[in-house]
Amino acid sequence: MWLVLAVIAYLLFALANIGDKLVVSKYKTEPIVYAFYVGILGIVSVWLIPFGVYWLPGFLFVLALLAGVAFVAALFFMYKALSLGETSKAITIMGSSSPIFTFTLANIFLHEQLKLNEIIAFIILVAAIILIVWQKQNKSRKKYHDSIMFWSVLAGFGFAANYILTKYLFSADSFVNIFFWTRIGGFITALVILLFAQARKLIKADWKRPKKQKGLLVLGIQLAGGLGVILQSYALSLASATLINALQAVQYALVFIFASILGRKNSHLAENINRQELIRKISALLLIAIGLSLLALSGSYV
Repeated sequence: MWLVLAVIAYLLFALANIGDKLVVSKYKTEPIVYAFYVGILGIVSVWLIPFGVYWLPGFLFVLALLAGVAFVAALFFMYKALSLGETSKAITIMGSSSPIFTFTLANIFLHEQLKLNEIIAFIILVAAIILIVWQKQNKSRKKYHDSIMFWSVLAGFGFAANYILTKYLFSADSFVNIFFWTRIGGFITALVILLFAQARKLIKADWKRPKKQKGLLVLGIQLAGGLGVILQSYALSLASATLINALQAVQYALVFIFASILGRKNSHLAENINRQELIRKISALLLIAIGLSLLALSGSYV
């Protein structure tokens, strides 16, 4: 049962990723504006207050806010990468770099030691990243791909930082209370974004645009992502966290498949892929699956 739930969750995440791509490209939503919208929605978590929300001790409170900051920052980096094109490449680089950052940060701050198969997994994941982004190209094309890699790796680091902070906080306090304060951290980050004149200008301009189709798309993305989180969380309660994490390869594969199919009808999802690049991306996905499977076998996050 947990396997079915996890696969459905990553299917929903993949659909949300495709929707994210449409929002930042088709509807020309600036990454900082979209990150603001998602962050401001953290205020919705106030409904959790009657179910066990209370003030955190000073240090934990700061960490919870930082986790929210890391999450919104990671979203901004992700949307920036998606706005540049090649959805499957951006998502795959993020997905393969995030475990590397996660295990590195866990080793430093949570004092978790890497096992041999984890070290091998790291090497495989790094090889997958190189395989995805390396290609012969002119200088202008190289700059374009370097930009995708830069923002995607930053997103991977941001999500890893959020994961490590949240993991530490969950070991120190209740799920509901930590979930609430990390969402509030995202909400406060959105308010900070408003302090910058250029960001306010972009948000105001976006707010004046027609919103019917875009609003429905954003709502659909949030519903898909939210339901995915619920299913993933329930699957985690039934099985090993590392096995669930390894199944992220399903998400990356689905993003690539969806982008390839839908890109034929929607130019905003179209990717510049020749036969050689197709073989390389498929090979990279296989390497990522192998690498994440090795991480699952380590049992580090059970």
